[in-house]
Amino acid sequence: MYDGTSRNISDQRIFFHETSGRSQLSLRQCCAVESAARNNPDRPVHLLMRSSTNCVTNPINSQQLPINPSWLKVLSRYPNVEIVLLNEDHYFAGTPLEDWYTKGVWRTSRFEMGHLSDYIRVLTLYKGGGLYLDMDILTLKAFQGPVFRNCLVYENAAKDTIGNSVLHLERGHHLSGELIRLLAEEYDPEAYVYHGPDAIAEIMNRVCRLVAGNPKSNECNNVRLLSHRYFHPVAAMFSHMLFQNDGNMSDVETLFEIKESFGLHLWNSISLHHPINVDNKNQIVAILAREHCPLTVSRAADFN
Repeated sequence: MYDGTSRNISDQRIFFHETSGRSQLSLRQCCAVESAARNNPDRPVHLLMRSSTNCVTNPINSQQLPINPSWLKVLSRYPNVEIVLLNEDHYFAGTPLEDWYTKGVWRTSRFEMGHLSDYIRVLTLYKGGGLYLDMDILTLKAFQGPVFRNCLVYENAAKDTIGNSVLHLERGHHLSGELIRLLAEEYDPEAYVYHGPDAIAEIMNRVCRLVAGNPKSNECNNVRLLSHRYFHPVAAMFSHMLFQNDGNMSDVETLFEIKESFGLHLWNSISLHHPINVDNKNQIVAILAREHCPLTVSRAADFN
C-alpha cells in the first residue's frame, strides 16, 4: 500500500476509485476489484482509496484501516492488486483541476461524492492513463486486444448515451486533456450528471463530431465506441432481475446473455438495497460472484 502514487503506472492498468473515505469496502466493491484482478492476472489493478483524514504517512499501520479487514485479506491474495491511499491535496496539486479542488465549492454540493468521483477518475486518466471501472462493475472476462484501448462504452442499445463507468484512455490522449479543460472551466454544483456522461457527450460532439445514436459519425479514429453489450447487458431499469432469488426461464436466458459480456454493471445507484445472497442457486449475481470473486464470497459473512 502506498501514499498517493503507484510504482506500477501503465495505461494497461485497471483502476478503481473509492471516494467515500470510509477506508472500507462492501462485499460488492471487493467483488468488483477481485473479479478484475482474477480475470486479468497480467494487468496491474489499482484501488485508489480516499484517505479519511486526507493525510496518510504510513498506510500499512494507519489507524484509518480496521486491523486486517476482510477485503484486504481477499485482495492481498492477488499479486497484481495495489492499494493506493490518496492524499488528495497532493494529487490535485499542480494539475488543471487544482483550483476546482482548493476552492472547494464542490464540498458544499449535495452531490459532493459524485462530483469528486467524476473529477478524480478523469484526473487519473490524465495523469497516467488506464482502464477505469466503477466499483459496481463485475468483470467476467479478460480485457484483451485493441478493442479495450482508448474506448468509451454506450450505456444502452439506442447508442445515445455514453457512460463514464467504464473508460480507457492512454496517457496523453487528447480526449482526457479536453475533458480536464471542460471540468476545470465548467462546474455546476447543482448538476448531477453534467460532469460525467454529459461532459463526455459534449466533448465527443465538439471534438469528434459524434451525433447521439449514430456511432458511425465519430470522426476520432483513436476513440473506439463499444456497444452496451460489453458492460451493460442489463439496463438500469431491469437491474432488479439480477437479484431475484426464485429463478425462472427468463433468468436463465438473461444469464446466458450476460455471460457473452465482458463485465456486468450492477447499477448500485438503484440496486443497492438488493442483497447478494451468495448461497442462492438461482440469483444471477450470486451465480456470477461465486465464479468471479470466490474469495470475497468465501468471506461474505465478514462484510456488513
